[in-house]
Amino acid sequence: MPSQEHEFPLDLIRHDPTFATELLQEVTGKPLPEHTRVRCDAAEATRTAPTYLNSDSLVVCERPPLPHERQDEPVPVLAIITEPQNKWDPHKPYSWPCYVANIRHRLKCPIALLVLTPTTALARRYSPPIDLGCGEIRPLVLALDTLAPVTDRSVAAAHPVLTILALASNPTDDKDALEALTVALKSLDTSASSLYSDYVLAALSATALSSLEEIMTVRDYEFRTELIGRPFREGRTEGRIEGRIEAILGVLDSRGIAVSDEARERITGSSDLGELDRWVRRAAKVDSAEDLFA
Repeated sequence: MPSQEHEFPLDLIRHDPTFATELLQEVTGKPLPEHTRVRCDAAEATRTAPTYLNSDSLVVCERPPLPHERQDEPVPVLAIITEPQNKWDPHKPYSWPCYVANIRHRLKCPIALLVLTPTTALARRYSPPIDLGCGEIRPLVLALDTLAPVTDRSVAAAHPVLTILALASNPTDDKDALEALTVALKSLDTSASSLYSDYVLAALSATALSSLEEIMTVRDYEFRTELIGRPFREGRTEGRIEGRIEAILGVLDSRGIAVSDEARERITGSSDLGELDRWVRRAAKVDSAEDLFA
C-alpha cells in the first residue's frame, strides 16, 4: 500500500494540477511552454503491451488551437509525469521510458519525467540518464529535503501548496515559517486546506503546534474546517505541557541548579498545567530543584 509520504505530493497535484508545473520549474529553473490551461489526465501509460503500466500522476499543459491547426480541442504543449519515490526501485529505469514513450504517443507533445524523493542521497540514485541504446531519457529529480521552509508571507500567498509541502518535508519551529504557513492555509479553499493541514500539522512538533496556535489566536484566526481545528484541539494541551517542562528545565539549567533524577522525573511526568505554571515561576527563585515542589 502506498505510504502517506508517497501519496501526499500526488494529492496536492490532484487538487491543484498547476502545482506540478511549479515543481518542474523548481527543478529546471526554466519557463514552461506558453499555455492557458493545466489539467490532470488519465495516468495509464499502456497501449497494446500486455503488461499494465500506470504512472503515479499525469498533468497536461494546454493552449487553444491556432487557426491553421483546424481543430476544436485544446492542444497539449507539455505533459508532466510525477513519480514520488521513497526508496530505490531498480525496475523504475525500465518502466519509466515506457510511460514517457506511450504518453508521448497518445498526447503528441513533449514529456517531462519528474521524480520526487525524500532525500538528496536517493535523488542521486535516480538522477542519471536512462540509456535506451538509441538515446536516453533524463529524469528531473527533486529532493524534498532541499525545499527550504518558506518564511516570506508574500511568497506563501503566491505559492501556498509549495509552502505547505516544504514545511511538511522539513518541519521547523521557526516563527517566520509558521507565520507563512498560516498565510498559505488561509489562501486555500476549505476542501484543499482540510487535506493539506492534516498532513503538515502531523509533521510539526508539539512545540511548533503550540507556537502556531498562538500565532493563529493572536490574529483571531477562525479554523474553517474540523480537520484544521482538530489537530490543534488535540495537540494544544500536549504542546503547552511540553513547553512548560522545557521552560522549567531551561531556567534551572541557566541558573546552574542541578536537577536530580527524581526531580526531573517529577517535572517531566506532570501533566497539570496549573502545577507546571507554578513551577515555571518558582524556577527563577528557588535554590534547588526540590524547592519547586514545596
